[in-house]
Amino acid sequence: MTTARRRHARVAAQPSTAFTSVALAILAFFSSASAELPDPTPAPGPTVAASHSLFSYEEKTLTGPDKWGSLDPDWAICRDGKEQSPIDISKVEAKQDMGPLEHTYNAGACIMQNRGHDFILKWKDGNGKLTVEKKDYVLQQVHWHVPSEHTVNGTRFDMEMHMVHQDSSGARAVISVLFSTKQAGHPSKTLTSMGPYFKRLAGKDNEDEDVKEPVDPSHWVDESSGYYRYEGSLTTPPCTEGVIWTIMSKVKHVTEEQIKLLDGVSEKPEENDRPAQKINDRVVRYYESESAKSGMEKKT
Repeated sequence: MTTARRRHARVAAQPSTAFTSVALAILAFFSSASAELPDPTPAPGPTVAASHSLFSYEEKTLTGPDKWGSLDPDWAICRDGKEQSPIDISKVEAKQDMGPLEHTYNAGACIMQNRGHDFILKWKDGNGKLTVEKKDYVLQQVHWHVPSEHTVNGTRFDMEMHMVHQDSSGARAVISVLFSTKQAGHPSKTLTSMGPYFKRLAGKDNEDEDVKEPVDPSHWVDESSGYYRYEGSLTTPPCTEGVIWTIMSKVKHVTEEQIKLLDGVSEKPEENDRPAQKINDRVVRYYESESAKSGMEKKT
């Protein structure tokens, strides 16, 4: 497996809190005036992911994973939550009634962005839908972690792709695809097509670029694969729980060169995987595909 490197994350500059008495008076005036107007606060919506400049993956630092729950009151669940992600998948319960994944993805316009810790590909208008437990979720974005965040029986893989979906209430469902440089196969077509954008945005925090051609993710999920499912959380602050995770059991191939492209997200290569969290009393369900039953699916 590729050896990943860690570095100290850049910390966002803190805004000045020095105000003159005149500025305070002006602020008070406008605050009073706005009190007479209708409340402009929008109705509660989906949880917004925290800026990647506010936290790091560097362990044993002031902004590292073990400190996320103390960096902001809204992130306390990163520390106190009982259904946090990622986890090590070691004990599962077979559930054949779950059935193959149902999705209706299609080609759509996208933006590629460098978030500082990862590259994220966002569909401008969402993309198709994924049906999970009779609820429909629209595909919003995909991003990559090097190495993988989820592990299987203690095995960590070279890369993990997260396909993040959201329903009309803001609830999320994520499909995770694991990649290994040791698995036989061709280079990842997805990463090959995204390679030029990774190169142009390398080291450019918060910059983005329109993807020239519509991106079709309909072949990214191998329908012949089995999968693991459990209830967890976002793996970055604010670590919101209630996320339905589906981890595909069929591992895909990625090349060393493609891993290096993802390493280029920052000026110095770093890992962007959150350590495994306690599973507590959660149950990981497993759907075994027909190819797995017949011995066609590679076991990890």
